[in-house]
Formats: sequence, C-alpha cells, structure tokens
Amino acid sequence: MKFQKTLLSLSLSLLAVEAHSAAFQLNETSASGLGRSFAGDAVIADDASVISRNPAAMSLFSKKSFSIAGTYIDPNVDIKGTGSLNILGEDHDVDSLDINGVVPKAFIPAIYFINPINDKFAYGLAINSNFGLSSEYDNDYPAGSIAGETELTTINTNLSGSYRINEQFSVGLGLNVVYSDAYLVRQAGVTGEILGIPSTSEVAKMEGDEVSFGWNIGAVYEVNNAHRFALTYRSDVTIDFEGDYTGLGTDKEVGTMTIDLPKIAEFSGFHQLTDKFAMHYSVMYTDWSSFEELEAYTDEEEPVFAKEENFESTYRLALGTTYNFSDKLILRAGVAFDESAAVKDYRSISIPDSDRLWYSVGATYQLNADNSVDFGFAYIDGDRVTVKESDGILEALPLPPQLSNDKWEFETEGNAILLSVQYNKSF
Repeated sequence: MKFQKTLLSLSLSLLAVEAHSAAFQLNETSASGLGRSFAGDAVIADDASVISRNPAAMSLFSKKSFSIAGTYIDPNVDIKGTGSLNILGEDHDVDSLDINGVVPKAFIPAIYFINPINDKFAYGLAINSNFGLSSEYDNDYPAGSIAGETELTTINTNLSGSYRINEQFSVGLGLNVVYSDAYLVRQAGVTGEILGIPSTSEVAKMEGDEVSFGWNIGAVYEVNNAHRFALTYRSDVTIDFEGDYTGLGTDKEVGTMTIDLPKIAEFSGFHQLTDKFAMHYSVMYTDWSSFEELEAYTDEEEPVFAKEENFESTYRLALGTTYNFSDKLILRAGVAFDESAAVKDYRSISIPDSDRLWYSVGATYQLNADNSVDFGFAYIDGDRVTVKESDGILEALPLPPQLSNDKWEFETEGNAILLSVQYNKSF
C-alpha cells in the first residue's frame, strides 16, 4: 500500500522492532527514560520524548523541542527441556530441547517533536514502537509445532495536541496510526517425523501487514513548580491482518489473523525535593485480558492455526531519582517491577515471558543551552518459570489413547541488557 510505504518513510526507515519485554509490550521509548526505569515518564518532561507517554505534558514546554533516540537490546532467553512426549511408547531425548538465545538482539529507534504555539496550545509528533516481539527456533527443533518463528513489528505514529486550562491543569489528546507486520511459522518437529513427515516441514505459515488506528489522552496537574502529577490512557487497537497462509501440503491462500493490542493506563508523579535532588514514580496498568488466543483463518470455518494465550492484565511499578550534579551533568537511577501477562497454565515458548526486575542508571550531558545528549543503561532480571505446552500436531489429530503424555515441558529464563543514547535540541 502506498500509505504504508509513506508511513515507513516518515519513520526514518525504522528497523524491525523485535524485543525482549513483558508479554510483547515495549517501554523503550527514550534514553532519558531508560536511565530511571521510566519512572515518572508521563510527567517529567525533560525532553520531547514525553509525548510518547502523555500529550498533555507538551504544555510544560515553552520552546520547540526535538529528540531522536536509539535503544539496543541484548536479550538472553534460554530454554531448557524438562519433559518430553511419549508418542506411542517412544520417549524423546529431553536434552535436545535445550536452546539458548531464542530472542534475537534488537535496535529500537524513536523520534519526537513538540511545538508550542502559544502559552495555551502545543502540538507534537512521535514515531516509536509500543509493541514488538521475536522468537526464533531452529527449523529442526524437536518441538517445532509450538516453537518455529514468531515476529510482530509495530510502528506507532502519534499526532497530538495539548491545551493548558489554567496554571495548574493541562489536557492532551492524540491520534495513533499503527503499522504492524506479523510473521508466524511452525514446523512438524519430532512429532511429524514419527508420523512420517520430515521434521523441518512447515505445517503452518502466516505473514501479513496492516494499518490500524487508536487514540490516547492525558492530563497534568501542577501543584507548583516542584510537584506535579499525570494520568494517561491509551486505547486498545485491533489489528486485522490479511496476508498469505500456507499449511502442510496446501497451496498459498489468503489468510486472516486478528491481534488485539491492549488498553494502557498510567499514573506518574514528580517531586523536586531540593535544588539538586528529585524523585519520581509511575504505576502502569495494561489490560491484556483481550489477548486470549492467536487464530489464523482461510476460507474455512475452523481456524487453520490456533493457540490459546489467555493473558492476564498486569501492573508495572517504577521508582526513580534524578540528581543535578552540575550545570552540565544530570544523573539518574531507577528500579521497576514488570509483571508477566502469561498465566501459569498457558505459558508459551513462542512468547517467553515472566515477572522481571529492572535496574537502571543514566545521565544527561548538556552540550550548550539548546543541545544535550542522554545515555541510559538497564539490566532486566527475569524469573525462571516452567512451561507445559501441548504439542500442536497432537492437538489437531485424533490419535489413539496410547499417548501417555502429549505435552512438552520446559524451564525458561529471560534476562536482558539495554543500552540507549539520545540527542535533544531546543530552538
């Protein structure tokens, strides 16, 4: 589509966003935010990236502001097999399920611009990503029917406006245009091999892209120059993918798949306690309850691919500090707890997820009055969790009751290192 190509051009040819995150939500919107674990990010407004969280915070700017950021993510997601199928009396080697690095490295760029028209109105543009995922298993992986490759890339273009009602209260509204690209493939694995199908055979493959729309609102309340609060809400977005589907032994067909991106609400606070020291915090609620299953359809009434997810809504809690070391240097630190959306009985190795803790540090170096550079570093420590997942082929076939176990069993743990740099300019 011409519109999609235009959208990609506007986003400065953004690279595929495939990241390690809670479920597949991305928080990596800026280097300044990363340095404080994104605590208080909807209200601090120290650069133009605040528009990605809260359009109302544009009212805190008196000059045009531009920011461009890039975040590098080095995830370490390892899978260890703990139990395998017993297919018609034949056990499978559990150790062959062990695999490291199933989530690839990623780079997430973002760009922001805010333009105050007068002391009442401002508008801005943000191009970033709020959701992304990638997991990659070898095409001969034994549990190929539940592993394979899973990718979701999103680019969110947000046009926003803000209005200052009075000295204390401001509001904002934004329109979001979301370009999404999805790719999913599953192989036969050892189950297919036992049934006479080569293990590397693709039993399902779906790919497609789509443009969808959403909206967001926000408010800022300023007690005074040193204390302020923010409340934001981002609507859900329904993505109706239409693309190409191929199954085992079938020709390419038109396939459809729907993914519901969740609603998000966030409360943030900022407090300048002394001339040098400030603290800030955020509570984010993400309504994942709409993400119940992945299903792909062709012209059949029944889905040609189905996977129950049954995600639960989550909270993210973040606490951070800022220290004004000098006129040239600002230091930051933060911690956060990121709750997993995956339910114990429905965890999946295609979307590795667990509760995790964030530990972050960062800094801003002021080049001159109108130019600065931000740096951010974070270590994400994920819990070790168990996954029991039914084999996709066995679920679809009416096989005899000699099967004593139709589930694969795993332990998985995911950690990550994040590095980010950002350039800011006021004019």
